Amino acid sequence: MAEEKENAPQEKKKQIDYDALSWGLNAPVNTEIKEFISVDDVRKKFGLPVTQGMDDDTRLGMDKNNVAFDTMFQSLTQHAIQEGQYPMSGFVGYAVLQQIAQNGMIRTCIQTVADDITREWIELTGGKNDSDDKLEKLDDVFNQKHIKSLINKAVAKTGYYGGCFIYIDTGTDDPSLPLVINSKSAEIKKDSKIDLVIIDPINVSPMEYNSINPLKKDYMKPRMWSVQGQPVHASRLITFTDNEPPMLLKPNYNFLGIPQAQILWDYVLHWNKSRTNAVNILDKLNLTVYKTSMSDVLAAENGIQLLDVKIKALQRYRNNNSVLVCDNEVESIENISQVISGATDIVRQALEFIAAINRTPAVKLLGISPSGFNSTGESDIRNYYDHVKAKQELYRDQIQTLINIYQLICFGEIDETISFKFKEIGGDDLANNVKIFKTQVDSLTALQNSGVIDNAEAREFVRTSEISGLDFLSEDVPEQPNPEDMQTMNPEQAQKQPEMKIDKNTEGLEAWQKKMLS
Repeated sequence: MAEEKENAPQEKKKQIDYDALSWGLNAPVNTEIKEFISVDDVRKKFGLPVTQGMDDDTRLGMDKNNVAFDTMFQSLTQHAIQEGQYPMSGFVGYAVLQQIAQNGMIRTCIQTVADDITREWIELTGGKNDSDDKLEKLDDVFNQKHIKSLINKAVAKTGYYGGCFIYIDTGTDDPSLPLVINSKSAEIKKDSKIDLVIIDPINVSPMEYNSINPLKKDYMKPRMWSVQGQPVHASRLITFTDNEPPMLLKPNYNFLGIPQAQILWDYVLHWNKSRTNAVNILDKLNLTVYKTSMSDVLAAENGIQLLDVKIKALQRYRNNNSVLVCDNEVESIENISQVISGATDIVRQALEFIAAINRTPAVKLLGISPSGFNSTGESDIRNYYDHVKAKQELYRDQIQTLINIYQLICFGEIDETISFKFKEIGGDDLANNVKIFKTQVDSLTALQNSGVIDNAEAREFVRTSEISGLDFLSEDVPEQPNPEDMQTMNPEQAQKQPEMKIDKNTEGLEAWQKKMLS
């Protein structure tokens, strides 16, 4: 009985020590980040700046009207919980997209495609009267107004946020009225001044749209937009959009498109997680295991502190020139080496998934040759340029609208025949063009020999070919001398005659090829 009483306080004290140790181990580590633990934290992070010169009540009122902090909080916390598993069935919100837009990989993907869409820019075509002068003047105006840079920024914003707007600022006091873009327009006429302003979609929301009758062409297309509370007619906004969402989800995406950044984000997070884990493997490349009696350590007074001292001593003197001393009976040291083969392949493959989703070759996006692809990557680059051409066509109507606007400003009327074409991206493949043209010449010669076409038709083909480099030829076919008459001529007379048609196997074609390749 006496022994039980004597042991009781010790057991109680031992239990208290375990509780204290358990509490210490459950304490949060220093690296834990809790930025958004409440809606107030989100409001502080994304609220309007206090430097705008307004009082707190006004600023908080604007916050409540302009930003849905509850939705932002839910999106941010959900994003943190998923830890890379980012299954989204709807719009994540512009606040989250603006955070995503700061990611280096996202910016590389979006900006690479946007830059290639506008890199070679456009060539104005068409025109009825004085077309050359009109096209030259329009081209100068586009350069002065930096339209190329404007379109580049709009395409990039479309990639980040799913769409954006260019506001046609004519100086009107009532932008809710429709804007007419023709020769009868009262706002856009010769020598009038306008400004083109890019509007971020976070400041725009739909006001009026047809959601009832799908038989109308304006079904689910807003007729009026609210730009920071001010009604603006849709005709005054040039809308850019990409990745059109399903019909039921269009209102969720602000009647724009699915952001390319949101599509890429899941793959970027997986790559970033694999990259981080691969780097962390280096910290575990050689794991030193210190074996001791943990029950004795936890039960002893100041046992944890003593263990910390031993481990710190081990870390301090741990190198190939140090000597480690430990208790041979109750302590031992073991070294475990980690195998890291294959880790880089996993990271590289995750990186290639990003390039695949963005439809951009890894050699173009990252400057590396993807594993399993051919060594040149020429076909991949060509497929990518085809993808860029398809993207360019998405913005044809927007660019044509700008051409019509500046026609009204420069000439007072719109020439419907004036249009444009996108210049060839990636530059002309000279060697490939030479091969193609040589094949065409062979085909033309065969058609001439069989009597299908004559010299005039063959000449017209090579003169108008974009890759021949013979556009300087006149339309008139020079007269060819009779071969029988050539035999009776003396050398001086033969030299005065025009040269005969170059055969495909003569030295003339080979000389032309060498000239083109040089």
